[in-house]
Amino acid sequence: MKTKIIGHRGGVAGYPENTLAAFKKAVELGADGVEFDVQLTKDGEIVVIHDEFIDRTMDGSGLVKDHTFAELRDMSVGEFFSSEFKNQKIPTLREVLEIVKDMEIINIELKNHLSYPNLETKVLKLVDEFKIRDKVIISSFNHYSLEKIKKIQPAIKTGALLMAKIINPADYAFKRGFDALHMHFLTIDQKTIEKAHFMGMKICAYTVNYSESVVDLLEKGVDMIITDNIEMIQKLRKNAKNI
Repeated sequence: MKTKIIGHRGGVAGYPENTLAAFKKAVELGADGVEFDVQLTKDGEIVVIHDEFIDRTMDGSGLVKDHTFAELRDMSVGEFFSSEFKNQKIPTLREVLEIVKDMEIINIELKNHLSYPNLETKVLKLVDEFKIRDKVIISSFNHYSLEKIKKIQPAIKTGALLMAKIINPADYAFKRGFDALHMHFLTIDQKTIEKAHFMGMKICAYTVNYSESVVDLLEKGVDMIITDNIEMIQKLRKNAKNI
């Protein structure tokens, strides 16, 4: 089994997160897939951004959900990173899917610690419009939201995001009908990987940027590695034994 390399919010060193520039570069580099976060604006547009507050990555302040799409579009999402990217604007889910639709894996994280009515329905509708259901994995730390996804569309793949090292994570995910465990890379052990695989589930490690950890995870046989440095992981995978 070849471990898949997934670009975290684009995952390209030297590019600002969750921007069209980063996603285009990830495709150019030949990553197996990308991971990105979605939220809803005040007027219901699905936008790709990680933080609930815009203060860190945009030249504005406040919650994503309290701004209209037009208001957010007037701001830069790249200037915080470098003046080279000051013209980058907050992308819609549609715009990102246009770029990444031919990739093998498209991991859409529902960033819904806050309440976003109908986010699940809106995302699934667009996934089906692009005819990419077989490529998409919907992940979230909000497992109620993942259960809702499964009720709406049982065939869609779901990944339960976990931060802590919980007891019997494979049992937990399997009983809820989830398809994958998306785990912090420091919490993954061989027993969990083997049990998840026995139950027909995948293991995805996030967010892995250290070469020693990458080699260890490749040897353990995780299915996916989410990283901020696609090129680094590609080189390590190419040189790893039996991978």
